[in-house]
Amino acid sequence: MIFSNKMYKLLFISGVMSLGLYGCGSLGKVDHADEKPPYYHGHVENEPPARHQQMHTHEAPAPKAAPTPAPLTSDLCTATAAYPSNDKACGSVIYVEKIGPCGGGVGREYCYTIKVTNLTKGDVIDVEVIHSLPKNFQLKSALPEMQKGSTQDVAKWFLGDFHASQTKEIRVCGIPTKSGRMPFCTRVTYNLPDLCLDPIITEAMLALVKRAPAEVLLCDVIPVTFVVTNTGTGIANNVKIKETLPEGLETEDGKTDVTLDVGALKPGESKEVTLRLKAEKTGEFKNTAVAVAEGNLKVESNTTTTSVKQAKLTITKVGPERVYLGRNITYSIEVTNKGDGLAADTVIEDTLPAGVTLVNASKDATTVGNVVTWKVGALRPQESKNVNLTVTPKGIGTVKNSAMTKAVCAAPASVSLPTSVEGIPAILLEVIDIEDPIEVGSNETYEIDVTNQGSDTGTNIKLVCKLEKEMQYVSSSGPTVGTVSADGRTVTFAPLPTLASKAKATWKVVVKALEEGDIRFGVEMTEDCLKRPVDETEATNFYK
Repeated sequence: MIFSNKMYKLLFISGVMSLGLYGCGSLGKVDHADEKPPYYHGHVENEPPARHQQMHTHEAPAPKAAPTPAPLTSDLCTATAAYPSNDKACGSVIYVEKIGPCGGGVGREYCYTIKVTNLTKGDVIDVEVIHSLPKNFQLKSALPEMQKGSTQDVAKWFLGDFHASQTKEIRVCGIPTKSGRMPFCTRVTYNLPDLCLDPIITEAMLALVKRAPAEVLLCDVIPVTFVVTNTGTGIANNVKIKETLPEGLETEDGKTDVTLDVGALKPGESKEVTLRLKAEKTGEFKNTAVAVAEGNLKVESNTTTTSVKQAKLTITKVGPERVYLGRNITYSIEVTNKGDGLAADTVIEDTLPAGVTLVNASKDATTVGNVVTWKVGALRPQESKNVNLTVTPKGIGTVKNSAMTKAVCAAPASVSLPTSVEGIPAILLEVIDIEDPIEVGSNETYEIDVTNQGSDTGTNIKLVCKLEKEMQYVSSSGPTVGTVSADGRTVTFAPLPTLASKAKATWKVVVKALEEGDIRFGVEMTEDCLKRPVDETEATNFYK
């Protein structure tokens, strides 16, 4: 079927009436002065160009062919409107294009497209398309689907919000049920976003985090770190951190009231500042800082707790109070940390006195000169460490051995232990006759030797000589004076006060042989360390 120019005019007039638009609303300015009939765009002939509207456009028809029973393909027609001014180029917000075949047949599918475009450079909201469906059109499909409330006569699509220059399309298909005009009329509603005056109100807000070690030793520096953050939206000016330290804590320069200048903080900015403290005593210290800024801003930090501890070393030494010369002396040394803090790098040093020689020392000992050293390492609270060493004294007297211990952040401790080194006197008594046998009437000399074989000095050595009746006292000599009893049978020497170790003393007694026989010369010796006297007898043969 070939449509006449009159039908195009009718379609155009129908579109204009259904849209309710007369004026601008075209895609652009078109010069129709030179246009010749037939007019496919739907204007009235001889209408002044200034009042002309392009309400329909179409594609040029293909060259005519010989009539056949097959259906013809219709031209595409376009209807446009611009809201609200009906002038796309002048003050309009929404532009609508309806594109579909210029004709169709009863019982044949008819589809057309509705394009909705935001002409502005901003958002348009709540866009809704309300579309009337003719009585002779049976709707089959729509994409997107029609919203609730649509009927066979009125279709509605809520397209929502459009960004700048955004276009959305609606595709509608159906079947014409009766010949004649089939007008599809569309109107669009929309809203513009609210016009708002939106000043930005800013507010600075502070957050303060404080960090401090949970445990330190008394000699340690306590590092405290503050992180102040502007969590608000405005600049925080003249930010300061303030803290009053608890009793027993102070800064390295001796202050207890602290103010730290931070300066200005932009929104979201953080700054970290540090503070170095020292403790004057052990104990647990809890404290909270505050951050302040202009505008009466003030915020407290979290509370930190720092336990200040101290190692306390004690040292004990166990050894004999007395030994005899020639015997070894063994010392046991124990170091204990009786404090509540760790004693790091603990060392034990034992200084050997003059007059002793080191025999051995326990494991890991090192010796430099007369100092024996053990590196014990760390001692936990209440932990102990034992070491020992053995020495040999060189002489009699008092040996005073001293040891000390030290560790990081702990006062040194020392101990001394005296040991008396004593000797044992060992007195040897020897009596010999110079001549044997001896003729009666002659003199015999008895030599008495006393030797101290021990390690200590013998004291108060006393000799008593016994003469038998066959001999007569003549004389005596020696380191002490001898006296004879009235009966001439006993010679007593005055006590020898001392006899040094390894020393020897000699006395002599001269007697005259009076009668023949097997004669005995006896000597009794006493000394302070002897529990009982020592007796020695020398036999001499007197003959005629």
